[in-house]
Amino acid sequence: MKFKSYIPDLCILIFLIITSFIPPKSKYLKIEKGSHISMVGGNLGSRMMNYNYFETELYLRYPDSQLLVRNMCDGGDTPGFRPHSSRKTAWAFPGAEKFQTEYANPSDGQGHFPYPDEWLTNLNTDIIIGFFGYSESFKGAAGLTSFKAELQAFIKHTFSQNYNGKTPPQLAIVSSIAFEDLSKKYDLPNGVKENQNLSLYTLAMKEICQKNNVLFVDAFTPSKKWYAENEEFLTIDGMQLNDLGYKKLSQLLNNELFGKSNRTIGSEAE
Repeated sequence: MKFKSYIPDLCILIFLIITSFIPPKSKYLKIEKGSHISMVGGNLGSRMMNYNYFETELYLRYPDSQLLVRNMCDGGDTPGFRPHSSRKTAWAFPGAEKFQTEYANPSDGQGHFPYPDEWLTNLNTDIIIGFFGYSESFKGAAGLTSFKAELQAFIKHTFSQNYNGKTPPQLAIVSSIAFEDLSKKYDLPNGVKENQNLSLYTLAMKEICQKNNVLFVDAFTPSKKWYAENEEFLTIDGMQLNDLGYKKLSQLLNNELFGKSNRTIGSEAE
């Protein structure tokens, strides 16, 4: 009987010894030689094609990794809604139509432009970076429940795929930036209402990502700080970053997605 009383303590000791040798999971995406990185989502990601800082920074940090980076973002894209005139449906995965019912009318699309899963498979995608939250925020607090369900469904679908033919992709989600107040210079909103909604959607994305153990990058909070600290404007219209804005975003993304590095484009963007 005395021996049995020690069994629970012994089991706990063995468990602690075993787990002490298990390295903690990295909070960053893991870059390997030949990694294929695909970006999906809305306008924040799409306009990165006009500014070369993110990929330049990435290749500078991993010069010998032979990375393949492809940008599939398009303004208005959401986790489940990815319309194209040459696709017969606008949905990124089965079941996505129930989250965006106002767009569920047949588009009468012609031709066959590859669907998101087809593109990601053709690219042998290892890592997916999703840019969401801005166009979705137009629905305000009333749309939060549906948006969280849509993001949850997107994450579940993504992890069920093997785009590279071997393993499910690594995934990271990036929030929208904040709205910059340019109302003193242009006839534009001051951003108070916009930022209230964007804050709600940033918190919603963070919640769903934490629930699913997905890396989340908050671009909303740092961008508000950038606006306050810089004399120069960082957007062209309150919501779309300019050259300096994208330089700052590239630093943030690379640091938060892959970890800080001494190899950077320039310290002035930090």
